[in-house]
This record gives sequence, C-alpha cells and structure tokens, in this order.
Amino acid sequence: MTTRTPIRAALVGTAVALAFTNAGAADIDLTGGYNVCASTDGATVCSANDSSGSTGSGTFPEFVGTNGGRPDTYFMYNTTSNPLEAGNQVGNGINQNRDVTLGDFAVTSFGGVDVFTFVLDINQTNPDPILSLDHVSIFIGDGSLTGYDAGADTLGGVAAAWAMPVDDLITLDYSLAAGSGRGDMFLYVPTSFFASFGIDDHLQLFSSFGDPNNNNDGFEEWSYLSCSRTEGSTCFTPPPPPVPEPGTLGLLGLGLMGLGAIRRRSKV
Repeated sequence: MTTRTPIRAALVGTAVALAFTNAGAADIDLTGGYNVCASTDGATVCSANDSSGSTGSGTFPEFVGTNGGRPDTYFMYNTTSNPLEAGNQVGNGINQNRDVTLGDFAVTSFGGVDVFTFVLDINQTNPDPILSLDHVSIFIGDGSLTGYDAGADTLGGVAAAWAMPVDDLITLDYSLAAGSGRGDMFLYVPTSFFASFGIDDHLQLFSSFGDPNNNNDGFEEWSYLSCSRTEGSTCFTPPPPPVPEPGTLGLLGLGLMGLGAIRRRSKV
C-alpha cells in the first residue's frame, strides 16, 4: 500500500515566482494558493494563475471534456472512434471531443524548457470545491485509439508518450478560479517527450477523476495552447536527426575501407 504525504507550497510574497513542491512527492496538493507548482514525471503542474484564471478559447481551444452530470469517479479521452468505449465520459461536441495533431500545438518556454501547455477547467460545488485528478496520460497515434488498459496504462495497446506516475495524485481547488472557462490547473509537458513523432501525428489525452475527492458538479474540460490562435507563437516541429560527429564519420570511413580490403583479399 502506498502512503501519500501531502505537500503544500505557496506563492512567496508578491514576486512573480512559482513555488515548487518536492519533485519526489506522490501527493501533489495544488490547493494552497495561486501559482503552486509541482513536478510529475518530468512535466510541471501548477494551480490557477490568479482569481480570474481566464483561458479563452481564442488561444486555448477545448479538445477533451464532459457534458456535465458525470459520475462521482470517471475517465475521459478524445478519440475519433465511434461508438465510444464503455465508461469514456467524453462529450459528443467538437469542443468536448476534438481531433488534434502535434502540429496544432504551440511551443513555449517554461523554466527554460520547451513545452506544450495544457489547461484543465474543473467544476465543483462551492461548499465542496476539492476534486482529485487521479491520472493523466498522453498517447500519440492516428487519433482513433480506444480501449484503455489501466493496469498497463495503454490505449489501444499503445504506450503513453507521457504519463503521471501511477502513485501520483493531484488535488485541485475549484474555488481558486471558480466558474467556467477558467484555468484551474496548468500542465507543462516538455516537447522532448514527442521528439520521435511528426506534426501529423494525433494526440489523445486520457484523464481520470474523483478518488478520493469525488466529482460533484458540472463538467471538466481540457484545452491546449494553439499555435494557430496565438500571435507570434511557434508551432511544434520535431528536431532534425542528429548529425554524426567528425570523429564518428572518420571511424565509419575506416570501417568501410576495411570492408573493401577484406573483399579484395577474398577475390585473390
């Protein structure tokens, strides 16, 4: 049995700085205030930026979300497959179940690292504003992957390109940025996790909620920072293949010369 140790951090003074929790913590508590951040498998999660927390669809289009009225605990992921997997609570509108490719994503810098930015908007009742985000996984494929295996953390048999460790748990507070269309949590995933994929590869995001702090009101939805909707932003492109160093090229040349000599001797 895993023991979870609550980790809290707060924004220090009025400086524009982020307070980070212990990177090794399994229990990531983002309820302590604005701009509270923590690390999870190389990515960073942060609480709401401020009380407004606005994430307008102009730059942050929704792509995975529910229609509301979901069970206490549930999961959802975007997919082009139809009908949906039993239990997948993703909505049926384009804003709740959008097909996106890596080339749609803006690349920005967070902490000196190139990242994709995802934003989670949650809805809870004011008397009980706490919600558990139990897991997040990101899969790359043709957009139609379906059939989530919780034990293996695969979708359609495909392993996640990035995922929260199974022991991590994120606790969120709806009251920090109450209302719809506001960012309750920001997820910054380094683009290095997607370096082996192309701009036409499709991204599917899986997330599960409600254990131990149950879903109790409205909908949850994910959006992302779009390069086509953000002025001056850079769209994702995979890095070029590494160029061999001169020494490596020299060794390769010697090897080829050696093979040539062997072949010549074998003809004598």
